[in-house]
Amino acid sequence: MTAAVATWDPLQLPASGSPDRWPWLQGLRRAASVDPEPWLQAVEAGRLEPAPDLLAALADRLDGPAAARLLAWWLASPAADPALLAVIGRRRHPPCRDLLRQTLEAPASSASAQAAVLLPLLGHQRHPGDFQLLRDRALAPLPLRQRRAALEGLAVGLRAWPVEALRQALRCLVGDLDPGLAATAVDLLARLPGGGQDLAALDQGRLAPDLARRVERRLAGLGFAAPAGRS
Repeated sequence: MTAAVATWDPLQLPASGSPDRWPWLQGLRRAASVDPEPWLQAVEAGRLEPAPDLLAALADRLDGPAAARLLAWWLASPAADPALLAVIGRRRHPPCRDLLRQTLEAPASSASAQAAVLLPLLGHQRHPGDFQLLRDRALAPLPLRQRRAALEGLAVGLRAWPVEALRQALRCLVGDLDPGLAATAVDLLARLPGGGQDLAALDQGRLAPDLARRVERRLAGLGFAAPAGRS
């Protein structure tokens, strides 16, 4: 091993498609000591374009502050790969949450395709103060992809939200015209304390057949008998 590789110099990383890249990254992942700072600086300076395989190799060495720096870089890079967020967007860290909030609160956010990528990450931060934004986006007459992303954000942070307000929002979404939103709302209601009573109270005769069957399956899983006359 050369001295350059031994120090894991970012500029020595083999190019994508090179047969040397995978073993190099495996060596990086397994190395006893790797300083992430040169990698962060190379990305921020534009000398290195991060790729999912590289970030996967560095993932265990990226703490909250490092993830926030990479998230700031991603948000400032219009062409950045959304796949990178699987690593850099899932660290729970206050500056990461602040960056996500600032971006999602921008005036153009509600019409931005980027919002659909960021809303689940905001939910992953599990900050109670983000419930209203996620709930409002899930209920609002926005592009369907964004509404589903907001509901995903509510799902991944489920235990962090005020239960009664969440329950009310999910009840509304059970009646949504989009089958995907309605089905997810049923699943999430079943996970809440007392959610079985909410599902049992639904008039299944007014639900689409697939959704009514979903309600029955969730009730059965919770030990509830199917409501008489509503199947």
